[in-house]
Amino acid sequence: MKIKGQIRKWGNSLGLIVPSSIVNDLELEANTNILVSVEGNRLIVEQDKTLPTLDEILDSIPEDYRHPEDLQDFLLSEPQGRELI
Repeated sequence: MKIKGQIRKWGNSLGLIVPSSIVNDLELEANTNILVSVEGNRLIVEQDKTLPTLDEILDSIPEDYRHPEDLQDFLLSEPQGRELI
């Protein structure tokens, strides 16, 4: 399927507007991570299905995050068995 689109100026960059029919077909949403590559004269845009690393997940936790109250006893308790904590 080919649908005409347009590249538009977006700040100091250029942006590609993705038609709603493609958004719906691929179940895309705002802030979906993508991979962009060039093959000959083709611009290839793919969803980035790479899973985040543990460090990336941990870095995404806000500085002011606090565990829910019902987990405090568990988090502050001593190991009860053979846990590797």
